[in-house]
Amino acid sequence: MRTLLALSYVSSTALLTACGGGSSDDPLPIVNTTQAVNIQFAAQANNQDVKCGAVNEVSNLGTSNKTAELQDLRFYVSSLQLINNKGQAVNVSLDKNEYQNYGVALLDFEDATGSCAGDATLHTKITGKVPTGTYTGIKFTLGVPDTGLDELAKTIDLNHSNTTAINAPLDVAAMAWSWQGGRKFAKIEVKPTGGVVNQKGTPDTTDDAVVSSWVVHIGATGCTGSDAAGYSCTNPNLANITLNSFDAAKQKVVLDVPALLAQSDIALNQNSAVGCMSGATDSECGVIFEALGLDLLTGKAHSTKTQTVFKVVAK
Repeated sequence: MRTLLALSYVSSTALLTACGGGSSDDPLPIVNTTQAVNIQFAAQANNQDVKCGAVNEVSNLGTSNKTAELQDLRFYVSSLQLINNKGQAVNVSLDKNEYQNYGVALLDFEDATGSCAGDATLHTKITGKVPTGTYTGIKFTLGVPDTGLDELAKTIDLNHSNTTAINAPLDVAAMAWSWQGGRKFAKIEVKPTGGVVNQKGTPDTTDDAVVSSWVVHIGATGCTGSDAAGYSCTNPNLANITLNSFDAAKQKVVLDVPALLAQSDIALNQNSAVGCMSGATDSECGVIFEALGLDLLTGKAHSTKTQTVFKVVAK
């Protein structure tokens, strides 16, 4: 499916004219043009937008077909590209605003109602510019890169930066993991009806206990380093998403919550943190990572599994 988005022309040079009139020897102008893009995102379940509040509970989640209320749903997108009709991936230059900077955008689907924390403002689109052309697909990374460029084109830390010393959208404390752990690339939390049984033997649990929520926190793991020397992580856990058929004028990108949780029992926690917090030995994380096209052990692209969480639907 192809479309030519609305054009926004930008001239890179001005015409040079001789005194008293033009000349056939004058060079022709070099004109570079760009077009604005507005890429809509959504979080859905059963073909409906997922929203906060008990009246918006989602049914049939996971292997135990649980009903659950949303508690949080936010994620970072970086390395955004559109694929043109020649099969070339072209970088999207993001507009700078409260939710977009350093080549990173924060998508926010919680509005602080019901069980949701955060604030009332939603952010469900990414805006920017690309060279004028016809675009038929989209690529992006779920997560925050280690480094990026600031306003002065200086390389700075992004994933492991201090939330109090960097601009939006990386200043959100709720999306910070720990100093060495960096950011939560994705924070997706649900409260199943009846709670979650945290089995005996999990950390700090001597008997089966019921807790309120089951969470998915995706972020880099195996991280070491310091502010002065920088940080490195054995498992980057950056999911690269490619959707080969995408028309920004008519379609949006959807995170399918049931698809993410399809192989998980969200009423039960077997070991480690409740739900999946990206631990390489967490028995809940393997199927979550596979749904994102990631190998839990390496933190890189899975050798046989392709992602099933993101899809394209009509606006």
